[in-house]
Amino acid sequence: MISYINQTITMYVIFPMLVLMGIYLSWKLRFLQFSKLKMSFKQLFERQEDAQGNLSRMQTIASVLAGNFGTGNIAGMAVALTAGGPGSLVWMWVIAFFGSIIQYASCLLAVKYRTQNQRGEYVGGPMYYLSVALGSKTLAILFAVSVLLGAIGVGIFAQMNSMILSMEPLGCPMWLATLLITVTVALIIMGGIKRVAQVSSAVVPVMALLYLGASAVILTLYVRELPQAFFTLIQAALAPSALIGGAFGYSFLQIVSTGLGRALFATDVGTGYVPILQAGAKTQHPVIDGLVSLVAPLLVMIICTVTALVLMVTGAYQVIGLKSAQMVLYAFQQGIGEYAGGLIVAISLFLFGYTTIIAWACCFERAVGYLFNDRFRRSFLWLFIAMIPIGAVLNVDFVWAFADTTLTCMTLCNLIGILGLSREVITESQEFFSERKLPVS
Repeated sequence: MISYINQTITMYVIFPMLVLMGIYLSWKLRFLQFSKLKMSFKQLFERQEDAQGNLSRMQTIASVLAGNFGTGNIAGMAVALTAGGPGSLVWMWVIAFFGSIIQYASCLLAVKYRTQNQRGEYVGGPMYYLSVALGSKTLAILFAVSVLLGAIGVGIFAQMNSMILSMEPLGCPMWLATLLITVTVALIIMGGIKRVAQVSSAVVPVMALLYLGASAVILTLYVRELPQAFFTLIQAALAPSALIGGAFGYSFLQIVSTGLGRALFATDVGTGYVPILQAGAKTQHPVIDGLVSLVAPLLVMIICTVTALVLMVTGAYQVIGLKSAQMVLYAFQQGIGEYAGGLIVAISLFLFGYTTIIAWACCFERAVGYLFNDRFRRSFLWLFIAMIPIGAVLNVDFVWAFADTTLTCMTLCNLIGILGLSREVITESQEFFSERKLPVS
């Protein structure tokens, strides 16, 4: 029932809003998410003299990617291929492209309307610009509550479920894995967002290179299967009934809605998660933070695409009965051997899941600060930590349905805000590029 309600809202409300707003903003800003991508990467490494904020741009983007590079990029792709078939990946790219301009707008507004909390930290995000700029306190509160639930559903349940599934075949007892994760998460998040950023900056590059390196080996070994895999992706996205039938038949509606759901889960474009973290960055202008935020969706979609191709060329996605992390585990074991494949998947899922948990804990903390103020911060963080073991034992279908629903609620609130403030985003952007004598296109 949860899945059906969420799929209906996603397809008939979120999808039209996201695509139409994405097209509108893309057109008004001359497809900035593509034309300014080089500038986005350049801004990551530029010196930030006289910039206000708590974190460097590299630390901020590492924190964002810590949350983006979650099990949704690995186990989530198995869910996508099971629920919507290969064609869902194509629609993920479509959503990520148009959604990234909405993420740009969200981060611009988050920095523009950020404030400082009692500890002197810069805080912002949709709850602040929904309240201050849009003038809707109710919508801001609804978004903040959705963040609390999203941190539990996406940040804990979905990550723990996939992490435990990958470690069980290697002989690691569930209780030991759960205890290890819970204790180490507590040690990090109690140190605040700066400690999370430091850990993310160190771990994210290592885990990305490990996973992509292993995936590249598999794709090289199965290079003859790649052309057929790409052909299948395109044909399944546009004409699913002509390609696949029977047990693997998918309707066009199912493919598009699955692609949208997984794109939101993997990249967080439009959900409002990224601007919460981006608000703490050191910066001289809100537009710069909007530009920097364009880096994350591209990198995330590369991980998702590589995962999907590995699942396809090894034939794992066609094995009936395999779900979530089990499908990825099977694919890597087929590709590079039972022991090496199992070990790499277990390590990757652990690191991807772990960094996502600590990143979402920061968002959880920011939502608590907005709703209740900072004096309840530690109490709510202990509640967050107490929820970690529960994610290890929940049903996998319920976990993903609950996680998707929380993201849907966040996205709906945020999109309403972006719709109401879109003209402000366009004006701010045009003035920024005009002052620097840079064309928007």
